[in-house]
Amino acid sequence: MSSEFLNDIYKKQGKIIYGYLIKRGCSKQEAEDIVHDSFLKAIEYIDGVSPDKIYSWLFKVSINNYNNYVKRKNIIKEISINNDILYTSLIEDTDLSRELIREDLSKDIVKTLEQMRELYKTLLIMKYDLELSYKEIGKLLDMSQDMVKTYLYRARNEFKKIWRDVHEEGLR
Repeated sequence: MSSEFLNDIYKKQGKIIYGYLIKRGCSKQEAEDIVHDSFLKAIEYIDGVSPDKIYSWLFKVSINNYNNYVKRKNIIKEISINNDILYTSLIEDTDLSRELIREDLSKDIVKTLEQMRELYKTLLIMKYDLELSYKEIGKLLDMSQDMVKTYLYRARNEFKKIWRDVHEEGLR
């Protein structure tokens, strides 16, 4: 593959992957290093990857590099999210109290996300925090847009169920 193609991928996908890693708790420097390492691996193995799968392959390599980094450093993962967008998008239609203090709200959202399946957590962050389209998410995760919509529907429902459980637990 041409260096122009790789440069194009780096400009488009590097930013998305970097943003996702920041949301998953990486520092800016760590996220830059992981993106850089992932693209070095892409250069090394690019000939073995189908051009239509390069985006999802690169995303998976980045996530694996992130998980390896977390294991090596024995870091506690901390999710950084935009509370307002996620809360409005996922909880607005429930009868939960809207007068939660922002700090408590943030803790509850993170606590809820931490209890979810990795795929669901990833989908919610990509859709509501990074504001990626179904098409962009599908490309990154090697899924059809319909599959992304289906899994996002399930992820939202799981989020709401866990959210309610977290609040019922807090009331006891």
